Amino acid sequence: MVDSTLAIVTGAAGGLGRATTIALLDQGYRVGAFDVNYETLEDVAKEHPGSLSLEKVDVTSADSIEAGVTRVTERFGPPTTLINIAGTNRIAPLTETTEEIWDLLLNLNLKGTFLCCRAVVPRMREVGAGRIVNMTSNLGLRPEAQQVGYASSKAGVIGLTRALALELAPDNIAVNAVAPVMTLTERVAGLPQWWKDLQLSKIPFGRYGTVEDTVNTILFLLSDGGSFYTGQVLSPNGGDNMP
Repeated sequence: MVDSTLAIVTGAAGGLGRATTIALLDQGYRVGAFDVNYETLEDVAKEHPGSLSLEKVDVTSADSIEAGVTRVTERFGPPTTLINIAGTNRIAPLTETTEEIWDLLLNLNLKGTFLCCRAVVPRMREVGAGRIVNMTSNLGLRPEAQQVGYASSKAGVIGLTRALALELAPDNIAVNAVAPVMTLTERVAGLPQWWKDLQLSKIPFGRYGTVEDTVNTILFLLSDGGSFYTGQVLSPNGGDNMP
């Protein structure tokens, strides 16, 4: 594990973000939790008053991100870890994928990841080390119908991850991505049942992914065991999407 002063988690109030935030706190990290709805983490903040900073940050806004990074850096010191989880999905065929849907998915899933990396990397360079984990999706590796916007945005995250891994390796900054199969977070639970049933039918292990499956993959990439990984896409998928 990188000798951490601060880990920033985006989308920290969602199911996966919350679980990741708690896991990092349990591992001894100090965490800057970025989310537009950070209030749902107030119970966690009460349990970790000296280690968790709740920040109302819009990851599609460079100014909002920079302000949040500045605040948590002043409180905890420079970040050595960034976990980009903020994102969303919309299921729609091409002809029903409006510009608004397209812009939402590309802005939140891809642009937000880019902006957060751009804001944090200069601080990591000052420290001389860092780990970045970007959240993509199994659908970024294996696109499906009615996912043109989501698959495009998540494939873009993979391209961004690999390009940054090459650029930042001389700075001792590792950049990897995690591409989980369908995971039953609160957001995913609200997707159409036919879609969830279709995804389940493709998983050889016969179950959905769990939040723990993904969190454990993130923690591995932050551990000493993950220290020689960069530019990789680790996919906890129960056998879906095998080559």
